[in-house]
Amino acid sequence: MALPKVNTPTYELTLPSTGQRVAYRPYLVKEEKIIMLAAESNDEKQMVRAVKDVIASCTSGDVDTNKITMFDLEYLFTQLRAKSVGESSDIKVKCRECEKSNDVTVNLADITVDVPEASNKGTVKKITEDISVLLRYPIVDTVLESSQGKSEVDTAFDLIASCIDTIYQGDEAFDVSEASKAEVIEFVESLSTQQFQDIYEFVDTMPSACLDVQFKCAHCGHDNDITVKGLANFFS
Repeated sequence: MALPKVNTPTYELTLPSTGQRVAYRPYLVKEEKIIMLAAESNDEKQMVRAVKDVIASCTSGDVDTNKITMFDLEYLFTQLRAKSVGESSDIKVKCRECEKSNDVTVNLADITVDVPEASNKGTVKKITEDISVLLRYPIVDTVLESSQGKSEVDTAFDLIASCIDTIYQGDEAFDVSEASKAEVIEFVESLSTQQFQDIYEFVDTMPSACLDVQFKCAHCGHDNDITVKGLANFFS
């Protein structure tokens, strides 16, 4: 005898980086178990891997999790979580005054991602009179790889190199994907300090899923008004 199956509702959201409409379902108990195990590990790579797997399942493979940005991943996961276990969530936030952790209840539906218009087409930065670069936001795996066990300087160089999509010189266009990583790093290292800073600004202001929270610290009574960012903060 076949057991009955539970019908699962379907929702839609807009992918922040491209404006693509994506259909998704809430995650199920078997998928929540994956997330809980990853959360217990306190390992960023494992948490991201778990989220990627769950997103792929809940969007029926319509979202290529190997090619999305970190802020797309953050937004998708928080919206999945809101529909799966409820929009209200308790997160831990440090007080700005005493730096002690507080349990704060937030509404995941209020999470936003501020992405400049037409960002899916990239941002062009002029380097010299005849050289400019087309920059695109790096994918999730690139962001993780750039930050693992590296100095802040190496991380910055790697992220900038991964953001360069095309280099233009006059009427010529050079597809960076056809160059080696060493060649791209060499190009970055050939920039002047000002040119480097102009490109780094793109990386430094990369969008992120964020939520404004206000709370009175339970330890020192300080009134906090803080913007919470990053996947780990919404993972618990």
